[in-house]
Amino acid sequence: MRLRKLVAAAVPLPALLGLAVAVPAAAAPEPLVTLADNAAPLAGSVRAGDVAADQPITAALSLKLHDRAGLEKFLADVQNPDSPQYHRFLTPAQFAARFGPTQADVDKAVSFLGKAGATGIEVSGNRQAITFTGSAAQLESAFRTRIGTYRDTTSGRDFFANDAAPAVPAGVSDVVSGVVGLDNHAVRRHSSQAAAKPNVVKAVTPPVLKTAYGTSGLPATGSGVKVGFVEFDGYQKANISKYDSTYGLSAGPVTTVPVSGANYDSAPGEGQIEVELDIEVVHALAAAASDYVYEAPNTSAGELAMYQKIASDHTVNVVSISWGACESAEGSSAAKSVSNAIATGTAEGISYFAAAGDDGTTDCYRQTGSTAKAVDFPASSPNVTGVGGTQLTVTSSNAYSSEKAWNDGANGSTGGGISTVFTAPSWQSSQSTTYRKVPDVSADAASGSGYYIYTAGSWETVWGTSGAAPLWAAFATLQNQIHGGGLGNLNPKFYSIGNGSSYATGFHDVTTGNNTLHGTTGFTAGTKYDQVTGWGSFKGTGLSGLIG
Repeated sequence: MRLRKLVAAAVPLPALLGLAVAVPAAAAPEPLVTLADNAAPLAGSVRAGDVAADQPITAALSLKLHDRAGLEKFLADVQNPDSPQYHRFLTPAQFAARFGPTQADVDKAVSFLGKAGATGIEVSGNRQAITFTGSAAQLESAFRTRIGTYRDTTSGRDFFANDAAPAVPAGVSDVVSGVVGLDNHAVRRHSSQAAAKPNVVKAVTPPVLKTAYGTSGLPATGSGVKVGFVEFDGYQKANISKYDSTYGLSAGPVTTVPVSGANYDSAPGEGQIEVELDIEVVHALAAAASDYVYEAPNTSAGELAMYQKIASDHTVNVVSISWGACESAEGSSAAKSVSNAIATGTAEGISYFAAAGDDGTTDCYRQTGSTAKAVDFPASSPNVTGVGGTQLTVTSSNAYSSEKAWNDGANGSTGGGISTVFTAPSWQSSQSTTYRKVPDVSADAASGSGYYIYTAGSWETVWGTSGAAPLWAAFATLQNQIHGGGLGNLNPKFYSIGNGSSYATGFHDVTTGNNTLHGTTGFTAGTKYDQVTGWGSFKGTGLSGLIG
């Protein structure tokens, strides 16, 4: 009916005017550009059907940074003592002006989402990410891919995912680097473990940690420094207070920062043990710091929003991260998007420390059951210090005795290996690698020397690299106070020390053990750097004197 009406209206016009009329051709559709990094991780999965057309899905666009080469040069210069830019970190406004997306970039992306019917559109404070919600049908139309339900044939887990890499109009691809959230394959997990009666040789407490790792003599308590925690669950302040009072710790305030509406503190879930472990381990060495607990939805969009908020807020100086996913589960687009947010934070002087995982070189094992070699993200991001695990032994007076690589078999082993997403940064060139290696450093993480904490109303002995990461974050907190400000990405400093004559002054070299697990041969610890314990654990006073 409509076609007939259009034809009837078009015919008389030339006859009436007595002129030849050129009818403009329909505008050619804008070419589509495939976002190659956004292919869903579907290996080993079987498609079970279509997602319901009206199912709401929250996702996010990651916008491209400008002058990427200039940013990489700045990140190198800001950590180079011989550069005029050394430790001259940027404010969020300065970063946005030099490297961030423009308002015109944002407007183009928002317009695209609006035309697709998306709702709840929220732009991050630094304009690098845009969170939105749409029905499955709307997102399928916008990104030119079907979204199906899948089952992981190894783990038996069900999830939804885009069938093919999404595509966007060429004009949109000019400003958008990726879309995250078209699948829910990745669920960030924490690695802390606890048992009623673990095989504990000597559980570690604040007095043990301060003495063994040599921070007792440092002129710092964490006062004036702000520490951020990446969390996907909540905590109860009463448990933190119990830990502090038991050990006579004068602690600073603990504040929850909700992200995308998430706040789990009224009813924490099974991840409560992780959140309270993180906070209490930082208190063990740097109790006087002010703590900011960022809580976000455990989704790709929620994760990206949290890291962008940490960078755009620029409230904290140090960030402790004990939640992650193996790189293949995380997906290349999500990993690179979050890594951009972290790079932003390091340019502003924030230091990030992340657990390297608890499944040896087979980091996907706990999530998918795969025994293929894989490393944990975000520990694999070049602007994060990846923290591996050791078994700590102390004397009767709590003095340091020895460490070996953490490998408790069924109880886990320190993560380590080679990234498949990130190329090796310049400061890791001495390790003769094309891709980023992890971990960078390590600290106590074994069940035999677990962390004695108060969580969910009782005392527990907890272990995993989830304890080692906040311990390093606590050390960095002390360094922020001692050196009077943010230190940014400390990896260049650690590798410089490791490759120099002062190595033994700053690090305990862990030379025994391996991270072979789940039947997959891992790496063996050796002299200086290795992919089991990195450069080793810190000698508090010694390493402090080499940082600055």
